[in-house]
Amino acid sequence: MALRTVGGSIRLTSRPVNSVSSLRQPHAVTASGVTVKSASKTLIGPAAQGKALDIEATFSLKDAERFGLKMRTGANGEETVIGYDTTTKELYVDRTHSGAVDFSSTFPGVRTALKAENGKVKLRILVDWSSLEVFGGSGEVSIIDQIFPDPASRGVQVFAENGSVKLDKAVAWHLDSAHK
Repeated sequence: MALRTVGGSIRLTSRPVNSVSSLRQPHAVTASGVTVKSASKTLIGPAAQGKALDIEATFSLKDAERFGLKMRTGANGEETVIGYDTTTKELYVDRTHSGAVDFSSTFPGVRTALKAENGKVKLRILVDWSSLEVFGGSGEVSIIDQIFPDPASRGVQVFAENGSVKLDKAVAWHLDSAHK
């Protein structure tokens, strides 16, 4: 955590601890210059699938109403959606279809934060077996949620709804376990 000046005011920002980078496996998978129009498509192919990932992605706003990444996608429509809604100008995490959600009526839901900066949405996402951490911008916002996906749900997709978005660049690393 740190204090930074953002838009002329002092804000508390957060980012993952530096030691997370030491868990990255050596070969990152990248994609750049991908435009998605009113669809979902697999991000960087099967190489980006996994249970424990560190993803950095930057999007350029176009005309899509909503866009982002779907994490831990799998059978029967299972997914945790990390998106940006251009009408409300908010980043959101939607875990209503993130796996086991029926144990409590308050568990499934949508959480929001962040506004785009200079027409760009920058994300850093850490995902593991049962949690998801999303850092927006340069750490101005963070959303942390528990998820309980089927272990076979390992996919990552980029999506756009009602228009198109450009994924400027995405880099994904598989993560080793911190418990050795």
